[in-house]
Parts: sequence; C-alpha cells; structure tokens
Amino acid sequence: MRITEKITDIDYRETKRFFKNRAEKFSVDNPYSVTMYQDNNKELVQERNRKETEKLCPLLKLNSDSKVLDVACGIGRWADALPETIREYCGLDFSGELVAIANQRNTRENFSFLEGAADELEETLVKNGKGKFNRILMVGILIYLNDGELDSTLAQIEKCCEEHSVICIREPIGIKERLTLKDYFSDELKDHYNAIYRTHQELQRFFETSFFNHGFRLIQKGFLFDEDALNNRKETAQYFYILER
Repeated sequence: MRITEKITDIDYRETKRFFKNRAEKFSVDNPYSVTMYQDNNKELVQERNRKETEKLCPLLKLNSDSKVLDVACGIGRWADALPETIREYCGLDFSGELVAIANQRNTRENFSFLEGAADELEETLVKNGKGKFNRILMVGILIYLNDGELDSTLAQIEKCCEEHSVICIREPIGIKERLTLKDYFSDELKDHYNAIYRTHQELQRFFETSFFNHGFRLIQKGFLFDEDALNNRKETAQYFYILER
C-alpha cells in the first residue's frame, strides 16, 4: 500500500522480519546490497557506496580523537570506509543477524558492533559500557522509524553527543510529499517492504527540537548524488545533512 501525505505508522515486526530475510541474502561478492538493495546490479551498489563515502567522509572531520557512533550500521558498510586511526567506532543495529555478519567481517580492535533498537540507544550503550561520542552517523535509519520513536531516538542521540560533535544524516526523502510504503510488495526486493519517506522540511522540523535547540547548527545539506544514473527513483531521492556543535 502506498500512502501519500497522511501520517501512518509502520509495523516494526515486519521491518525486523524483512531485514532477517535480507541478512540471509548476504553475499561476499556483493555485500552492500543487503542494505543498499539492487541485488542484481552490483556495479550500481559499488558506485553509490563509493560516491556516498567519498562525499560525506571529509565532512565528518575525522581525526585520532574521533569516536564514531553508527546508528543502524547494518553489516558495517560505513565501518569499512573509516580509518583505523580513529579512537573508536561503535555500530548499532536492531537486526541481530546483520550485527553477526558485521562482527564476522570487521575484527579491528577499536571497532565494535552492538545489537539494539535505535529508540533504545541510551540503554544499549550504558549496558555495554559505552560513553559519549563526537561523530554520529545516521544513514538510512529514519525511514524505518514512526514519528513518535523518531522524536525519542533523536533526543537520545543528542544526549550521547559530546559537547563538540558532528552529526551526519543521510536519508531517502520524499521529493514533493511524504510517502509511506506499508506492507508494499516490491518486485525488485521480492518481499513486502515498509518505510516512511519524509520531506526534507519535515525532517528539519524534527531536528529543531532535538538538535537545533541544543546548540547544533546545520552546516551543510543537499542531494547526495548529482548523477542521474544514481538517482533512479521518481518520488524519492537521497539527501544529506551535516550538523555541528
């Protein structure tokens, strides 16, 4: 079902089931397709990943004191792009199956992966003895959160940030209007799919309460890809935000 403009919740149980199925499709030959999809187009997956990390990595201003929290890390795609010279990397994902793959793929000493839901972020970090972070990655997670949990998650993100921090958010957005896919069967994915594509104006209203009112400034924003070949959706497009405090 495709729902435009109207606010409609999605079922997290279905999302969890979906990513369990995605984990079963993991392939060493095309690993990033697990969360970037395009199962039959390895070249497109590779090019999108390359363009994304090349564009956004410099904006993180990484150095030897950087402590990176990657919310919804999947199989550790972004962990692969980060230098080992950073102080710490912690990936969090609510899919135990994806976290297991991430742990198998990346064994660097200062890199770790935890299982936990985004809206239970604080509890998961405390339980695992984690402190605060100064670099936050949120890549493709907000579309899987209902509005109520989105507010809660962003508030928890702000609380786990050090005084001086950079937040990088990359999300597919609705270009003209909010679009919700609820139990929508995707021929491409061969599965039912649930996601909420908010407009960038909607997202910025959420950022107002959680981030802007707590000292963060919007440093940069825009569409992620310039190439038409990498933007193959008519109603949605990849968008990014860089916030700094």
